[in-house]
Amino acid sequence: MFILDTYTIIFSSVLLFAALLSSIISPLFRRPRLSESYNKEDIAEETTEEYITSAQPIEKEVEKVIEPSISIILTPNDDALALSKNLNKYLNQDYKDFEIIVVAPKGDVETEDILKTYANNPRLYVTFIPSTSKYMSRKKLAITLGAKAAKYEWLLICDIFCVPQSEYWLSALARNCNENVNIVAGYTNYDDDAPDFWRFEHFYMSCYLMREAQKGTAYAWNSNALLFKKDEFLAKEGFRGNLKYVRGEFDFIVNKYAWKGSTAIENSMEGTLIEETPTCKHWINKHLYYLEDRRHLKRSIRHRLPFYIDQMAVYFNYLLIIVCSLYAIYTSNWIICIVSILSFIVTLSLRIFIGKKTLSLFNIVIPAWKIIPYELRIVWQNLGYRIKYWQANKYDFISHKL
Repeated sequence: MFILDTYTIIFSSVLLFAALLSSIISPLFRRPRLSESYNKEDIAEETTEEYITSAQPIEKEVEKVIEPSISIILTPNDDALALSKNLNKYLNQDYKDFEIIVVAPKGDVETEDILKTYANNPRLYVTFIPSTSKYMSRKKLAITLGAKAAKYEWLLICDIFCVPQSEYWLSALARNCNENVNIVAGYTNYDDDAPDFWRFEHFYMSCYLMREAQKGTAYAWNSNALLFKKDEFLAKEGFRGNLKYVRGEFDFIVNKYAWKGSTAIENSMEGTLIEETPTCKHWINKHLYYLEDRRHLKRSIRHRLPFYIDQMAVYFNYLLIIVCSLYAIYTSNWIICIVSILSFIVTLSLRIFIGKKTLSLFNIVIPAWKIIPYELRIVWQNLGYRIKYWQANKYDFISHKL
């Protein structure tokens, strides 16, 4: 029956409002700001033009284009193949003043042989972790040794199984260094061989972290490039308090050293690292380590709240459409039935449109029809990670077994 009474109007209004609101309450709608594309020639032209038209002394203009000296710290651990493929990409960055410090486990013969072939490279410095080092994370120890060996103030840690997309990757990161910034977080994307859901989930969760850093105080970092200050890191005793946890080096640095407005996000194409597709075991372990690490991070509840609200809004909207449809069929109220179908179409259309547009901005190619299933899958995937974490031996997450 087509009866337009008060209940029909209320149900119809709520359905349409929920469809619109749930599409807006999404990290893909509240997307982080995208960094401007880096082009060295354009920057040089802009600087020259500013100099010509400015009445400021030459010294002031020179200061604007000085790039800070940077020490890149690489910590390969049984990553000889990745080191042989990717080290040149870091050494060949088009950047004036930088060094690369490789901190490797002592006794890794393959890694040592590869590093010997670069013995004459003036940018490369190599040191080793003593084989007797125990009861602390090898990864964090390697970063600490690299920080102490570094001769420059800005330190950049990244993983050797990631590769820069551009020779201007280092320049894109460094342009964010200024007196008001103490951390520059570089975004990492997976290569095209990675499963679509892995790339979607990584970006989906990155949206929360990037927006949080851009709008307030950074919480953690799930990508593989982090630029921070040596003096501050050593003055506050580096990883003190969390050295025993096997992983979480990026998360702990950001959580400990960031303050409101002090973290810059670099997510331009030139400033993005590409990570080779991890194994399924590595992918799962990464999530399990994070579940352990976040128990020891500050501001966790405030960080997780938006995610829970987003997921509740998504499922409430679909549940409301189902309930109203069943009610309409049971009572033969075809107006509510039509509005329910319309709300479902609006929900799908908006979420796919918003998702596809945001993914395209960040050069993530995923078929449009997968966006809705992937959004619904995330909460269940997280539940699966939690179950695996509850079942895991908690001693696997600390380094006394290393």
